[in-house]
Amino acid sequence: MKTLAKSALGVAVATAVAATSVQASQAVTMDPSLTFTYKNFYFDADLKETGQKRGHDWSHALIADFDTGYVNGLVGAVVTAGYAGPLDVDSGFATNVAGGSDKKQDDAISGFQQAYLKTKQSFSGVDFEGTVGVKKRSTETYSDSGSRILAASSTGYDLSVGFEGANAYFTEITGVSERNASTLNGDLSGGGDKVDYLRILGANYSYEGLDLAAEYGNSKDLVKQTFLKAGYGFELDDMSSVELDARYGKAKSDQPDNNAKAKYYNLNATYNYGNAYVALGYNKTKDGDYNSDYIDGEHGKFNSSLSLWEDYAEEGEKAYVVSAGYNFADQGLSGLTWDVWYAKGDDADEIEDFKRREYGSYVNYAFDGSLEGLSVAWLYTNYRAQGDVVNDSGSLGGLSDLDINRLYLTYSVAAF
Repeated sequence: MKTLAKSALGVAVATAVAATSVQASQAVTMDPSLTFTYKNFYFDADLKETGQKRGHDWSHALIADFDTGYVNGLVGAVVTAGYAGPLDVDSGFATNVAGGSDKKQDDAISGFQQAYLKTKQSFSGVDFEGTVGVKKRSTETYSDSGSRILAASSTGYDLSVGFEGANAYFTEITGVSERNASTLNGDLSGGGDKVDYLRILGANYSYEGLDLAAEYGNSKDLVKQTFLKAGYGFELDDMSSVELDARYGKAKSDQPDNNAKAKYYNLNATYNYGNAYVALGYNKTKDGDYNSDYIDGEHGKFNSSLSLWEDYAEEGEKAYVVSAGYNFADQGLSGLTWDVWYAKGDDADEIEDFKRREYGSYVNYAFDGSLEGLSVAWLYTNYRAQGDVVNDSGSLGGLSDLDINRLYLTYSVAAF
């Protein structure tokens, strides 16, 4: 924590606290909130490889999220604590908790997922924001995983400055908490060695339909990533619009067992009509398998439209995705949305006769009225891959055939 204490954010927080103290004698304003969330998730996996079985993980969780708001519009704090435990988990299929030894196991996890301070200031139209502590972070190339019943988080600090559509930011991460563990803060590691930090520097700009983004990350010279994105959206008429974007990513790994460079190019187009959309995406990977993880166990962020059940990012792979979705609000069901997709990839350099494809569906319904805060969702994925591995680094995780069903029930109640 010495680094954090000496950081610019530490100075900003101290200044804001001092300013708040001066104002406190006149008036203290704040807008705190406390929300309780209950989750009940059922994950079913049908692994069709030889020797594998079908199994499930049925778990639940209770999460409390307290936010002070900004005291006098300057400083605040957020604390999130949660418990997750198994209801019925097949041996070897534990996903949301760390155990899975038998159906009667009590391998629950609990603890704090977030505990951080935040501050914001504005001077002459320039906005400054900062956070320090443990929180769920997400940037263009890094994201603490939120795919499990309790989210992963990371320890560090964040600084940003914005002015008239332009924003620049810096993040330093010095520890992580896994998505299926009770640890508030664990060491970063890569290739079995401790990693001192992960630093990310980025900027973005938006103006009249134009969106630009650039980011660079470095996990203590272990993995370096560069990401660029340019997008443009425009209206065709009162009912329809078009969105276009191009993305480029480059990763260099200096790990002894994965000394590689790789890059990808991703092109996307989306047509929106009323509450419906249809989208096309293309991704080409070159010069190596694209591994988006900065550190071990990250479950990283492959910032491409071909980041689906698997990342379609094998060396030489060409991949395509077609997706569509509809919001049923104009049918009298304002909380119901449905998204579907179909993807295929082929031509991986190090896998002979390589082909893979998947189709999936995600249906979500958020209740209103007396059941406001309750939502249910169903994710289905059908994934098939084939080929003979010649010399693959293992980022694909093995060629596999599988069917995935995941049911999510979430209910949130605001105490105040």
